Amino acid sequence: MRDRYSSPLRGALARSAHGCDMTQQIEIPPGWLPRWLAALTRLVIAQPRTTGLWIVVSCVLSLAMTLLKLEFKTDRADLIDRRAEFHQRWLKFAEEFGETSDLIVVVEHNDPDRVHAAMDQIGAELEALADDFHRVQWKLDPQILRSRGLQFLPPALLEVAVSRTRSFAPILRDGRWERATLASYSQGLARHLSEAIQRRDQRGIHDDLEQITRLSSSLLGFLQSPADFQSPWSEPIPREAAGDFGEIPTKVHYYGPHESMGFVLAVPKKGTDNFSGKSPSLDIARRLVTEWRMNHPDVQIGLTGIPVLEADEMAKSQEDMGLASAISCGGVLLLLLIGFRSLRHPLISMAMLLVGILWSLCLTTLVIGHLNILSVSFATILIGLGIDFAIHFLERYLQLRHEGVPLEEALVKTSATTGAGIATCAVTTAAAFYCAGFTSFLGVAELGIIAGGGVLLCALAAFVVLPPLVCLSDREIQASRLPHAFAGRSLQRVIRSAPGFVTMLSVALLLASVACGIGKQEGRYVSRVKYDANLLNLQARGVESVELQHHIFDQGEGSLLYAVSVAQSADEVRQRREQFLKLRTVAKVEELASLIPRFPHAETEVYIVQLKQLLSQIVPPPAEPAIVDPAEVGAALLSLQTALTPLTTPTAQSAAGQLQGFIQAMRAIPPQQQVPLLTGYQQAMQMALHMQFAKLAEVTETRSALAALPPAMRSRFVSPQGNWLLRIFPKTQIWDEAPLAAFVQDVRSIDPEATGTPLQNYEAAQQIRDSYGMAAVLAATVVVFVLLIDLLRRGPLLISLLAPAFVIGLAWNSPAAWDRLGGVGIAVLYIGMVFAVALIFDWQHAAHALLAMVPPMAGGILTFGGLALLKTDLNPANMIVLPLLLGIGVDAGVYILHDYRSQTRGQYMLSAVTMNSLILTSLTTMVGFGSMIISSHQGLASLGLVLTLGVGNCLFVAIVILPAFLTLLDQRKHAPIASAFPPEESVPIPKTR
Repeated sequence: MRDRYSSPLRGALARSAHGCDMTQQIEIPPGWLPRWLAALTRLVIAQPRTTGLWIVVSCVLSLAMTLLKLEFKTDRADLIDRRAEFHQRWLKFAEEFGETSDLIVVVEHNDPDRVHAAMDQIGAELEALADDFHRVQWKLDPQILRSRGLQFLPPALLEVAVSRTRSFAPILRDGRWERATLASYSQGLARHLSEAIQRRDQRGIHDDLEQITRLSSSLLGFLQSPADFQSPWSEPIPREAAGDFGEIPTKVHYYGPHESMGFVLAVPKKGTDNFSGKSPSLDIARRLVTEWRMNHPDVQIGLTGIPVLEADEMAKSQEDMGLASAISCGGVLLLLLIGFRSLRHPLISMAMLLVGILWSLCLTTLVIGHLNILSVSFATILIGLGIDFAIHFLERYLQLRHEGVPLEEALVKTSATTGAGIATCAVTTAAAFYCAGFTSFLGVAELGIIAGGGVLLCALAAFVVLPPLVCLSDREIQASRLPHAFAGRSLQRVIRSAPGFVTMLSVALLLASVACGIGKQEGRYVSRVKYDANLLNLQARGVESVELQHHIFDQGEGSLLYAVSVAQSADEVRQRREQFLKLRTVAKVEELASLIPRFPHAETEVYIVQLKQLLSQIVPPPAEPAIVDPAEVGAALLSLQTALTPLTTPTAQSAAGQLQGFIQAMRAIPPQQQVPLLTGYQQAMQMALHMQFAKLAEVTETRSALAALPPAMRSRFVSPQGNWLLRIFPKTQIWDEAPLAAFVQDVRSIDPEATGTPLQNYEAAQQIRDSYGMAAVLAATVVVFVLLIDLLRRGPLLISLLAPAFVIGLAWNSPAAWDRLGGVGIAVLYIGMVFAVALIFDWQHAAHALLAMVPPMAGGILTFGGLALLKTDLNPANMIVLPLLLGIGVDAGVYILHDYRSQTRGQYMLSAVTMNSLILTSLTTMVGFGSMIISSHQGLASLGLVLTLGVGNCLFVAIVILPAFLTLLDQRKHAPIASAFPPEESVPIPKTR
């Protein structure tokens, strides 16, 4: 907009001695926008009651449309663009494996038995509530797998077991225990060894020596201590095969860092889509926790997990937002009452704001169709920004009324003059928000679109709603009875009399802020204000689920969060497990493949069925043991000793020596004592043989081990499509950005397709930070573009816009440039070139556009230093202040520049109406957002703190630093001309190009 179009006060200082009605000619600044706004105002105040009726109808329709059509999406996954590659992996995983976010009941007591008892009760009760919870898990009975222990052995070993068991079939199945006497066993070993020596069967010799050694050791041990009997029988399953049973769990319950802390896991059914944070399933869980605490008063029982954390966060934030909104509305209304010194105009402002919000809800319903947990905050944003338009409009209107301008003419002139500034501010603020629509994070993009549209609708409401309401309310009110604006004469005099001193102090303050915000670390200058991506730090203090998470972290360095990797087979799972466990950031891997046999079920089943048949009817040894003949035993042992004679190996000689020792010891025992000793030993060896095969029979279950696992466990790790899941747990808690990034990098080095909550958090945090950053860059670019259009003359504007177009067109169509700069980079490059050309052809007005950016830029520097002093970091919650502060700061700069350009050169002083408007709008915004500082939710509290500090700094820059600089600039540039005329004869100098 050119100067003659955008001078808000031009023509408004003329006094009308005869009054004014709607039939009289009103002096309107030239330009299409002032004429359009003036015509719109004439239209809405021509029949104010009719206009008001149509406004009410539009509000009713908007509300009805919202209630009928607007949906709510409360899942955090709804904040992420479904087209994002990482989110596609998550959605595919969630579709295949279902909901995997567990609520966790934490049970803690020093006595593990008390923990087990409480866990059993809790797990059983949750299992019974199948309509509210599924996949309930708190223990695994090892017997389920141990009964299928043989399935874990390779088929070759099972074949050996069948052969050895079949050799004992006459004894076990037919009850011929006389073949299992000490004498017969010794004779059989002697015969087998002699035959093996003759055949030179080294393997047979080795096996026989092993059995002879076991027998000789057992005999000597029993002779020394009958109570410490050792079985002389060789196992059907070789001892070295025991390692194959290592993956079978020995613990029944699920423990935390130690056995005094147990976990009961359950997946709650999803609740309804609302923003209360309440879920029927979680409400039931909380009620049950209360009952469990009463049943186990000395056991600590708590509730946590991702669903609980998210629900608590939502509930607490809604509670805090409700309180903050009440304080905000009350504070804003109080400020308006103080600022306008009446009740009438504040209520009109609030009515306009309500209309704007209702229209915005309707627009949201039509354009987006839903609100998410981030965009639901748009109403709070509009309360802080939308009220500004009403304040600026009413302040200008009241000024005109006190200058003697009649009611209708004052309304039309307000729209035609101040309306240009309101329109420019609305467009720049909306553009800043709309830039967020180009970001990759869907939550930020939708918030930007909704807030941008809402800002424009609130500005429209300022021109459509305020005039008829003011016309109806002030029709019978004399101008003298209307409130006056705060003049701020002391501040005006200081700035007017010593602009250079104020400017130098301001520069010093900015430098001090930079110094406060920058520190030195390891020889490098770094920012003291960090970006804290830890979502747990945003949670409310004192909430049980959050405190319980911290407690679990303190007890052990592990994490409840885990990444997931999907494999196509159990063998692939085992391979990946070994790879993941080698990573420096991985503590453990949970999967199901280690709990089931490695070998195909069909191959092992053949041998297990044979063993089961052989062991199906084991006949126990006789209750009355047969009396042993010492002479027969002695002869058998001597034959065994003789069979060892040809062998010279250490093992053979050792076994022969042990047999010789036993024989000599027996000779020293009286015959009447030999019989009971040998009879007792023979009975023990027969019982050991029976027990050995009885235990083997207990592990001959042939049904699949996988099918025997509890459905709750099986469904977690094996999908209906047959894919297998691995859960990868980090060594340390990964809520902080650095350990999370390291963990994600390590996991993806093994499986680039891995997903899970940590990876979602990591990518989402990156998108949030990048989106806010890109939105801020785009917003600044678009704001500069709008300011140039508003402030430049038509000719230089066209040259500035068209001159870089050829270069940008080449870059736009160049793949190399597109890859290097991207769309955002090319847009920024274009605006930079436009601004450079504008400085050449119209440097004065281009400089004005730059000056309008001073409040957000300098205010940002002051905010940066303030955050460093307050030790407050940026986080995913308060990063939204970037486009907000840009919009608020630019608005202030635009109003200051419009005020500056409307005054006579050489005599600039910040006008009272502009100062009052800026102070009132900034204070209402600060109160609106500052009320969130009281929130226990740390994210909301930090948002309120950062925004309050930022808006306060932008206000300080707008009413102190920028006016001081403009005054200094104006005095130096126009001092000679201003001093050529006496003050009493000075007249306003027309503004020139």
